[in-house]
Amino acid sequence: MNKLFTILLVTVLISCGTISSIEPAEATEQSAAESTKQNAEGLPSDFLGNYHGIQPSYFMKNQYGDDMVINGNKVPVPSIDYKFLLKENNVVSLQQINLEDNSRVYYDGTFKISSDEGNAMKIECSLSDGKNSNPTYILTINKSDKKGICNGSKEPEFSIQKQNE
Repeated sequence: MNKLFTILLVTVLISCGTISSIEPAEATEQSAAESTKQNAEGLPSDFLGNYHGIQPSYFMKNQYGDDMVINGNKVPVPSIDYKFLLKENNVVSLQQINLEDNSRVYYDGTFKISSDEGNAMKIECSLSDGKNSNPTYILTINKSDKKGICNGSKEPEFSIQKQNE
């Protein structure tokens, strides 16, 4: 009798564990389907293309917003030429050109529309160079003239404009 009770108890516990592990999987599938639906809407085709802007040089800031100083010197960041390419299927590429030494860094990633209100659209670009750098930029674009502002983390904002192709 004790053995039968133990078998039933183990069966019930296993069954309960299985049911609860199925429910989160179903919730994850539903969430993924909703996310795919939102991404499938994508960006209107007239917003796809190249956006160009130049970020002026600045001094790097520490976590408190003060200029970062090493050996008594502020740490300069050179002026950078930014070229964002927004493509279909929420794909984005970024080319950064250092305007002091002409070196280049390339990023690939995805974008999503984080806000679409009034006359402006905010597009969040999540990028990676495939190594250690994973920046996120917010492009706030005016719907009528396709001009806007680019905001990065701990960096000064700068103007961007869609290029005619």
